[in-house]
Amino acid sequence: MRLRRRKNQTARMEKAADWLISEWQGKTDRLLVELGCGMGRFACETAEANPDVTVLGLERVPEAILIGMEYAQQKGLCNVRFILGDVIELDKMFAPGEIDELYIHFCDPWPHWKQAPRRLVARNFLRLYRPLLALGGTLRFKTDNAPLFAFAQKELAAEGWTVTHCDPNSPPEAVMTDYEAKFRARGVAIGALTAAP
Repeated sequence: MRLRRRKNQTARMEKAADWLISEWQGKTDRLLVELGCGMGRFACETAEANPDVTVLGLERVPEAILIGMEYAQQKGLCNVRFILGDVIELDKMFAPGEIDELYIHFCDPWPHWKQAPRRLVARNFLRLYRPLLALGGTLRFKTDNAPLFAFAQKELAAEGWTVTHCDPNSPPEAVMTDYEAKFRARGVAIGALTAAP
């Protein structure tokens, strides 16, 4: 994701700093983590709709995450936080068994076959996620990219995950990411699946 630097970005990041953490150290009954949360629409709206859960959005682009931080600040959301970092560092941010639901929405499909290990649903990433999920924890994945959707199913099967829900043309849900809202407005099919290790 490439975004222009936001006007007064440093000052704005400092003003909303209460919503930015470097790692999760809290206690919660239910922890939801969104990888590549972008501008934080899904994370914030999920937290707003579910005040009894904690939602964490992970993003490596400060220009994007700032928007989510400011939205959370404006709404006074106490149950959402953001982490500026990379997915490959996930095991340094969370303890084993700490995540109840892991969301991957519209990640980069890295279309060339040599780029397959970079896909967030590739088996090397699935091995990273597995120990971090709680007993009964789930991975929820959505994409508009049909080849990536098929790839995800193959990788999950190869790693022994159980796919409990799989729909290549899923209906819209109450809370959507910015990408999903845009794609659905254009009539693009959205593949959605839920899997457990």
